[in-house]
Amino acid sequence: MNDSLYELLEVSPKARPAVIKAAYRCLVQQYHPDKKSGDGPNEAHEHMTLINHAYAVLSDPVLRAQYDHTLALQGQTDRRGKRTSTPPRADTTSPPKLRPFAFRSFE
Repeated sequence: MNDSLYELLEVSPKARPAVIKAAYRCLVQQYHPDKKSGDGPNEAHEHMTLINHAYAVLSDPVLRAQYDHTLALQGQTDRRGKRTSTPPRADTTSPPKLRPFAFRSFE
């Protein structure tokens, strides 16, 4: 799978730990093999394994820092799949695909 762990959890690389945890819980409820009757049991199990791995890495501050460092060293690829030497500029025409979360205000 070519998606980054952030894309797998549908969060921004700048997401706080609380947002990562909320995204993980939401995805677990959505893709849990016991709840996904349409997909085969193996496909659902494999998808949950990827989600669990992504959460394990991104929820640990040390592993997340190492993962971010390796992403920076690998460089980014452009839309044609060619490696670029500089990170791509943010596309301001369309918002990024991120999971929307609503948190209670603590007022």
